[in-house]
Amino acid sequence: METMKTSPRHSTRPPNRAILNLQVSGLLGLLLAISLSGPAQAFDLEKWQTLSRAGQKAYETQSWGESERSFLAALDQLRGANDAEKGQYLADSLGNLAMLYSGRGQFAKAESYYEKSLKVKEFVLGSYDRGTIASQAKLCQLYLSLGKKEKALPLAEKLAEYGEGQSRELFEVTNSFANLQTFCAHHKKLEKTALALKEAETATLKEIQDPSQDVAILLDGVGTSIKDVNTEVARRQAERLYKSALALRQRTLSPEHAALASSLENLGKLYLAEGKATRAEPLLRQSYEISAKTLGPDRGETLQRLDCLAQVLSGEGKLNEAESLYRKVIDPSQGGTAKGTRSQADMASNMASLLVKQGRYSEAVPYYQRALKIQESINGPQNAALSPLLDSYAYALGKANRGGEAKKLIARAKSIRG
Repeated sequence: METMKTSPRHSTRPPNRAILNLQVSGLLGLLLAISLSGPAQAFDLEKWQTLSRAGQKAYETQSWGESERSFLAALDQLRGANDAEKGQYLADSLGNLAMLYSGRGQFAKAESYYEKSLKVKEFVLGSYDRGTIASQAKLCQLYLSLGKKEKALPLAEKLAEYGEGQSRELFEVTNSFANLQTFCAHHKKLEKTALALKEAETATLKEIQDPSQDVAILLDGVGTSIKDVNTEVARRQAERLYKSALALRQRTLSPEHAALASSLENLGKLYLAEGKATRAEPLLRQSYEISAKTLGPDRGETLQRLDCLAQVLSGEGKLNEAESLYRKVIDPSQGGTAKGTRSQADMASNMASLLVKQGRYSEAVPYYQRALKIQESINGPQNAALSPLLDSYAYALGKANRGGEAKKLIARAKSIRG
């Protein structure tokens, strides 16, 4: 739907609420013919667009009633449309209503409208059109939010197949250009052809870059939604979705593009959650390195990625490398910062745990102290989140022969827990 620059507000209701009647017979069943109350009128595309935009504008300001009236009035406009027009605009009207009902928590109604919108798109646009795929993704994520994994998993399977098909297609396109360039390089008479090929390759990749990124975002989103479904099928689907998103980005973006860091992180964290640290490490390392270069070493995303990588390295026994990473961020003498952010507190605590793991208790104490000070400044001195940090801090103090201080922290943690 188009974005509206200016939109008149509509205060009148449509004459009758639109009632959608799905019939499963012949062409009308496939097109999901509309049966609406009231006399038919000639379809007015400009009015349909105006009403749809008004509904969108009202939705964005959470004016739910006004948004619903506008979207239903737009749907009512389709009473006078022919089948071709219905097919073109019906899915959008249904999708708008689904979005509205989902936004205001009426999930049962949203589910019904999303399903109807998807059926229209599958017939009119085909199962593998990007608009159809986007609708499949929205419906899949809605099913997951409602706990209907039996409905979500088949859609996720379709999306995984689509992602793999898109990444294969993109590989074939880029590989074909590479092979042709290699051929031209071996034949001097084809220098002009090589130049033309390079121009064609640049134009082709530019044309498919934005659509590929849109698909990658969609695949990443569904992968993140489905990875927490506790089944082997869902985890494998998440892996396939993440891999396809990463492949699309790798073939259409520069090697140090910030979006790559996100895809690498998603796949790396999935492997890490499955206990596959050796597969996770190179992905998380590359994600952190790209993030540090493109976003900067002090950005929140970069710090989180550094922390994740350091924890993986620590789990693999690469303690020196993990320690070096932490010091780059939290030790001013190593170029780190003394800022009191939540990320700094987490990394100071993780650094202390790393030192404790090596039996370096006295060295760990200042880092626990720093983490505690930051957390107190953020959450207050009696926040429940402090108790595990106090326990860890007390343990390090006890091991460092500072039992008196340790007892005070243990008593404080007990007091917070009640």
